[in-house]
Amino acid sequence: MKTIIKVIVALVALTACFNASRAALNNYQFEDAVHQGLIFDSRANDEEIVEMIEKVAAVYDIPIVKEDIQIRQAGQDVHVDLAYTANVVLVPGVFQRDWTFTPSASTRLMPGGRRQ
Repeated sequence: MKTIIKVIVALVALTACFNASRAALNNYQFEDAVHQGLIFDSRANDEEIVEMIEKVAAVYDIPIVKEDIQIRQAGQDVHVDLAYTANVVLVPGVFQRDWTFTPSASTRLMPGGRRQ
């Protein structure tokens, strides 16, 4: 009986770790895709950046709204800070948790162009 309980506890812990790592990986992939978008269109204005982020968020099923996207420019660097909360089901049917993720990305502007 002890062995069965230990196996069940181990499976529950393994499931929770797997689901947590899936959520973290999805956040990392989203952050990387936003960074790639900034690199390949570093001269985009704020509206274009927000539109690109919304498209990428839709691909990765990220619940983000415009109010959670902050864009700032410091010299030649453009910084994008994001925040969103996702419901992560750690153990299906037993335990779920709302996690707040705060991805960010930045890029350096190339001389010339249209950044406004």
